[in-house]
Amino acid sequence: MTILLDSASVDDAAAAAELGFVRGITTNPALMARETKEPLAHLERLLAVFPEGPVCYQPTGTSFAAMREEARAAASLAPDRVVAKLPATLDAVRLAGILTGEGIRCALTAVYSPAQALLAHEAGCVWIIPYVDRAARHSDGGLTVVNSLAAMLARLQSDTRILAASLKSSVQVSDSILHGAHDVTAPLDVLRGLPAHPLTESAVREFAAAWPQT
Repeated sequence: MTILLDSASVDDAAAAAELGFVRGITTNPALMARETKEPLAHLERLLAVFPEGPVCYQPTGTSFAAMREEARAAASLAPDRVVAKLPATLDAVRLAGILTGEGIRCALTAVYSPAQALLAHEAGCVWIIPYVDRAARHSDGGLTVVNSLAAMLARLQSDTRILAASLKSSVQVSDSILHGAHDVTAPLDVLRGLPAHPLTESAVREFAAAWPQT
């Protein structure tokens, strides 16, 4: 089980590293665009501020050649940490097979169907990444998608893992795991909210009231 930060912010990365339970980072072109016009240079900064664990980097180029060269350049910055994150298209599946053959770890993102999970398995991807909240808003349900992906990977006895993304609440985080996701990635505010529960907060207030404060 791995919990990752979904952000391209250096400040978020530094704050997440201090939480103690966040093991890596996922980014995408939209998140990168908020922070920089030089994504590969920015990736180096993220790797430096978060010194351990995987960092998933999604190429900003869209053609096969552009994605290939950018993924190779990103992986060269930290071969043991960078995971090339590719959209679940035919070209990207083909590219994932090539990159994994070169020793570059890959993940397929925006995965919504068992067929895409099958292709990720065949390409040797370490992760498939479903967008849970987006699926909940635009299909039969985000957790239904996670269930179907988990069933396919189990049927294949695959080493490919499900990394649930597009998580907007602590409930979506925990429900994704309960429905078959192996790992999760979420924004900093969601990660900070994971311990929150009204009964816990009530108990803390009772403890504080019972013990004289100095």
